[in-house]
Amino acid sequence: MTLLFAIACGTIIGNIYYAQPLLAAISDTFGRSPTSLGLLVTLTQLGYACGLVLIVPLGDVLNRRILIVTLLLASVLALLAVAASPTFLLFAIASLFVGVTTCSTQLLVPFAASLADAKERGRVVGTVMGGLLLGILLARTVSGLIAQLAGWRMVYLIAAIVVLLLTALLARALPGDQRKIPFAYGTLMKSLLTLVRDHPALRLRSLYGALAFACFSVFWTGLTFLLSQAPYNFSEGQITDRKFNRMRPSMARV
Repeated sequence: MTLLFAIACGTIIGNIYYAQPLLAAISDTFGRSPTSLGLLVTLTQLGYACGLVLIVPLGDVLNRRILIVTLLLASVLALLAVAASPTFLLFAIASLFVGVTTCSTQLLVPFAASLADAKERGRVVGTVMGGLLLGILLARTVSGLIAQLAGWRMVYLIAAIVVLLLTALLARALPGDQRKIPFAYGTLMKSLLTLVRDHPALRLRSLYGALAFACFSVFWTGLTFLLSQAPYNFSEGQITDRKFNRMRPSMARV
């Protein structure tokens, strides 16, 4: 189960990072400027943030198994919509919903923690988070290689199929979770503000995470446009290969 949770988190989180090495190809398809494609990445990440704030807290009061499976099915539809988008506007809207539904990863992590024994909980959470982080790092490599062979739309089509298979597997493997606490949604949202107000360490760690995440996204998004233009003129596969080689020293130190 721990391995399943780790693979699921890595697979699902990759959905919001597939586009980064493909931005040049996507801009050519829709005839858009690099600036608008940079905003597209931001839009997807904002969708993910909205899912974290507005949907993930429901895991404390609803049946998590049903909630996770529902989000995954919605993610499949969003990925298919991205793959079939005839216009940039529809592509952007579908990408936003990909971001929103990807928040299911942050339901799987605490679910795994709640299933583990107290003595094993740290190891289990570390393994699951390791799978999630590997998904973030490897998503670019996978999408670049697939796009070079079959085009960027095939990346999202394959992702939709993989998530659909994963959904069927999780629907069978996840244990029953019959909690249904009578808790008003408005009260649930207010409790988040209470946590932020009463825990200074939470505010500080959130700020650290936001700044690190912003630097990470800005660097890897901008690098795609640099490598795709003269004098480099790299393909999607070459871009991901160069990015992976740049990450290898950091990964070795970790």
